[in-house]
Amino acid sequence: MPVGEIAGELLGGLLRLVGRFFLEVVIEILIKGTGFLICKPFNKRIAPDGIIVVFFGFMFWILIGYLSFLLYRYIIG
Repeated sequence: MPVGEIAGELLGGLLRLVGRFFLEVVIEILIKGTGFLICKPFNKRIAPDGIIVVFFGFMFWILIGYLSFLLYRYIIG
């Protein structure tokens, strides 16, 4: 096997590992976790993997991004 093929396989595996880790952290913790914390006070029997949890978690982070952008524009001028 040439060295280039070995390096390509190792780099591809490493990128898959990093991508999977990023996906797990973003989806599971940031979006689903936040959505679950938002929905839990309103419904005691909410499913942690439900579409409502994902929707509200996603909307929360969009709102945070938008408010951060507005704050940035206000401070910078």
